[in-house]
Amino acid sequence: MVVLFCLCAGLLLYTYAGYPVLLWLIVRLRGPRQVRHGEALPRVSFIISAYNEDGVIREKLENALAIDYPGDRLEIIVISDASSDGTDAIVREYAARGVRLARQPERRGKTAGLNAVVPHVSGEIVVFSDANAMYARDALRMLVRNFADPEIGCVTGEAKYLESRQSAADAGERAYWTYDLLIKRFETAVGSMVGGDGAIYAIRKELWETLPENAINDFQNPLQIVTKGWRTIFEPAAVCFEETAGRVRAEYRRRIRIVSRSWRAVLQVPAVLNPFRVGFFSVAVISHKVLRWLTGPLVLGALVSGGWLAYQAGPAVQHRLEVAAVLVAVLALVVPPVRRLALFAGYFFMLALASIVGLLKGSVGRVSGVWTTARTGAGPADQVATFAPWIAVLAFTGILAVLLVVLTITRGASAALNTLFWFSISALVYVYGLYPLVISVLSSRVRPPVQQASLEPMITLFITANDEEAVIAAKLRNALALDYPKDKLEIIVASDGSVDRTNEIVRGFASEGVTLLAYPERRGKIAAINEGMATVTSEVVVFSDANTLLEPRALRALVRNFADPSVGAVSGDVMLEGERAALAESEDLYYRYERWLQACESRVGTMVGVDGALYAIRRKYFVAPPDDTILDDMAIPMAVARAGRRVVYEPDARAHEGGCETATEEFVRKSRVVAGAVQFLRRPDSAIPRTNRQLVITMMSHKTLRWLSPVFALLAFVTSVTLAVYSTLFMVFAIAQLAFMLLGVAGCWPPLRRLGPIGIAHYFWLVQTAAAVGFVRGLLGQQSVAWRRFNRAPIDAPVELT
Repeated sequence: MVVLFCLCAGLLLYTYAGYPVLLWLIVRLRGPRQVRHGEALPRVSFIISAYNEDGVIREKLENALAIDYPGDRLEIIVISDASSDGTDAIVREYAARGVRLARQPERRGKTAGLNAVVPHVSGEIVVFSDANAMYARDALRMLVRNFADPEIGCVTGEAKYLESRQSAADAGERAYWTYDLLIKRFETAVGSMVGGDGAIYAIRKELWETLPENAINDFQNPLQIVTKGWRTIFEPAAVCFEETAGRVRAEYRRRIRIVSRSWRAVLQVPAVLNPFRVGFFSVAVISHKVLRWLTGPLVLGALVSGGWLAYQAGPAVQHRLEVAAVLVAVLALVVPPVRRLALFAGYFFMLALASIVGLLKGSVGRVSGVWTTARTGAGPADQVATFAPWIAVLAFTGILAVLLVVLTITRGASAALNTLFWFSISALVYVYGLYPLVISVLSSRVRPPVQQASLEPMITLFITANDEEAVIAAKLRNALALDYPKDKLEIIVASDGSVDRTNEIVRGFASEGVTLLAYPERRGKIAAINEGMATVTSEVVVFSDANTLLEPRALRALVRNFADPSVGAVSGDVMLEGERAALAESEDLYYRYERWLQACESRVGTMVGVDGALYAIRRKYFVAPPDDTILDDMAIPMAVARAGRRVVYEPDARAHEGGCETATEEFVRKSRVVAGAVQFLRRPDSAIPRTNRQLVITMMSHKTLRWLSPVFALLAFVTSVTLAVYSTLFMVFAIAQLAFMLLGVAGCWPPLRRLGPIGIAHYFWLVQTAAAVGFVRGLLGQQSVAWRRFNRAPIDAPVELT
C-alpha cells in the first residue's frame, strides 16, 4: 500500500507539477526553439463545423466576414452535420457574400464532414473553427504568418473564455485552461505542442489525412503531422473568444467524449510514443496527455491506499484527519480563497471520474463521432453562482456587530469603540486611497487589449426627455450633424410625459428622420427606455441625455470597441461646463478622479457602471430593469456584465453638458444617485458573477463601500469624540475632523468657496451629506423614480465642437 500510494501520488505530482518544471528547465538551459514569421498571405479555407447552431451562427458568420484578411484569398465553408434547426437557412442567406454550405444529409459527426470537405477546398492553408468561437480581427494573419517557417505544419491559436455562465464547472474550466496554455507555450518553445484546439487551429492542406469518423480531429490530425516530421506550435497572438460549457453535467459528458476519442487516437497513431521516431515529443505525449487521462485511476489508487494507511496508523491519526477535514469545510464556507480551492478540487475530481469512464469507453471502442453542444444539449443548467453585494454587506455587518459585542463584554466599551474607529478609518482610506492605488498598479501591468476597428453598424441614438424645450432642438441638430452615415443612424426621442413644447419641437424634425415616442404619463426614465427599446432593432444602441451635446466623432469612437466580441457596453467621457455655482473646480477634480478610476478598471477588465449621459450597448444584451429603477446607468450595464461581456471606457467618445448651476441642484442629484444605489443593492440587478473576481472587487470597492462612506465618516467622528476623553490621539483625530467640517461649512459662503482647500472641503461634505440623505431615502424607499427637473439654460444655436 505504501508503494501504491507513493506511485500514484508521485505520478500525479509529476503530471501536474513536475512536467511543467521539466519543460521550463529545458527552455532555460537550451533556449527556446524559434519560429520564423513571414508577411505572405496564402489562400485560406476557413471551415466552420456546426450542428444546430442557429443561436450563434449568424454572429459567427458576421465575425468571419469581418476578419482582417483579403476577401479574394479567403474561402468560408460551413459544414452542417444534418442540423435540424434554422442553421442551414441562416447560412444560405450569406451565399451572396461568398459563404458556402456543405450539408451532411445524415448525422455522422464532425470528422466525417471534414473528411468529405477538406480534400476539395481551394486554400493552401486550412483553418478549423467552431460555431461559437469568435475570432479577433487579426487572428488569421497571426496564424498563417507561422507557415513562412518550412518546419511548421500545424498552428493552434488561443481560445479565451468569455465570462457568461458562472458555475463551478465554469470557474474550474477557466483555471484548468489557463494552466494548459502555460504547458502549450513551454512545449512550443521545446519543439512541438501536443494536440490542437478545435476552435482555432490551422494546417497545411497537403498534410490532411482521412481520419476515422470517430476520431477527434484536433488531436489526431496534429499527431499525424508530427509523425511526418513537421512541428505543431502554439500562437498566442491568434485569439478567439468562446464560452465555457458552463454546466457540470455538460462538462462531464464533454470530458468523457474527449478522453475516449483521444485515447483511441494514441492507439491509432502509435508512432507518437516512439522516441526514436519523434524524439522528446513522445515524452510530451505521455506526460501531457496519457498520464493526465490516467488521473482518475491514479486518484482512486491514492485514495484507496491512503485510506488504508490512515486506518493502519490508528485512532490518533484518524482523529487529526477528521479535524482537518472539518476545518477545511468550515474555512471553505467563510474564506473565499479556500472556497475557490474547494470548487477547483470538485472540478478536478469531476475530471478524474470522467477520465475513468472515458478510458473504459475508448478502450472497448465505444466512441461516438457525433456531438451535442452545451448550447443545445439537454439537461438543466446549473444555478448561476452570483455575488450579491447587499448580502456581503449584511454578513460583514453581522460579523462586525458580534465582534463588537464580544469586545464590549470581554474588554470593555472603549476597546469596542477603538476597534470601530479604526475599522471606519481603514474603510475610508481603502475606498479613497488604497483601492485606487491597487487598480492603478494593476492597470499598468494587466491590460487585456480591446480589439478596435472602424465599424459602421446600424445605431439607434436613444434620447429620453421630459420638458426639454430649452435644449431639445439643439440636441437634435447636434445629433443630425454627427459624423456617421445617415442611413445607419436612427434617432429616437422618448418623451416621458412632457407638458411643454418638447414634443412639438421633436415633430418638427420628423422629415429628417427623427422618431418621437410620446408617452402621455410621466413614469420615469427607465419606463420610457423599456417601452421604447421594444421598437429598436439596431445592433447598437447609444443612450444620451437631452442636454448632452456629442462631439462629431463620438459615435465612431464608441462603436469601434465593438470589434472586440468580449465588449458588450462602452461608456463615453462627458465633460461639464459652466460656473456650476462656483463648484466647478472641486467638481471637475472629482470627475477627473472618477474618469481616471474608470479608465483603470476598464484596462484591467470591466467597469461596473457607465455615464448615463453617453453610453452604448449591444442591443442583444439589453435586459429591461423594473420600471421603478432609479439608476439606469447601473442596472443596464450590470446586465451586460452578467452576460459575460466587458463594460469599457472610451475617452475619445466625448460630449459636453452643463453642470449643476446651484448647490441645491448638485445636492439633489447626488442624493438621488445614492438612493438609487441603495435600491440597486437591494435587488437582484446588483448580483454579479462570483467567479469574475475583478468585477466583484470593483463593485464592492468603487461602488458599495463608496456609497457607505457617509456611515464610515459618521462612525469615525462619533467614536473619536467619545474616545477623546481617554486618549490624546483620539482628541487630535476629533479636532482634525471637526476642522475639516468647519472648512466645508465655510464654503457655504460663495466667495470663500472659490478658495482651493475650502472649495474641496465644501464639495466633499456636500456630497457626503447628500449621500447620507440618499442612503436613508433609499432604505425607506422614499426616492421618486421620476427625476426632479431644474431649469435648463437654453441653447439657441448648434454648438461647434471639435
